[in-house]
Amino acid sequence: MMSEVIRQETIVFLLSVLHGAGLTFCYDLLRALRRAFTHGAVAVSVEDFLFWIAAGFLTFCFAFFRTDGVIRGYVAVGIVIGVILYHFSISNGIVFLFSRFFLLIRRLCCRLWRLLSLPLKKTCRFWQKTIEIVEKNGYNVFMKKIRGNCYGQKGKETKQ
Repeated sequence: MMSEVIRQETIVFLLSVLHGAGLTFCYDLLRALRRAFTHGAVAVSVEDFLFWIAAGFLTFCFAFFRTDGVIRGYVAVGIVIGVILYHFSISNGIVFLFSRFFLLIRRLCCRLWRLLSLPLKKTCRFWQKTIEIVEKNGYNVFMKKIRGNCYGQKGKETKQ
């Protein structure tokens, strides 16, 4: 039978393995987002910096609360084992699946944007044509056309 201390340390070790796998999973989500949405070098650097700040903070909190602030070597070893196990087992599949999912979301958003922006495009085209008429013919000719169309008559065009 195991002593209570050994049992607790075993649980902390297994949780640290899970913590390492969870951190790698989060980074894989970031990798999948990068595949679906193109990023520049600066954006990738900023994302990586923010990820590692968050990962460091979460690892510190994990170690602090699970080991009462005492640095334990088996926690670091457990995190590394979790990272290695996850990376060499399901990491590529996760990145593939989530990148496909994010691509699908991106395509759906683009189609939705096209559908919702269609009235805006038509309105912009109308105002663009209106401005072209005003610039080409002058304001008075434009107003004659508008008044004529309002009363069911064709506006008289005058050459200037």
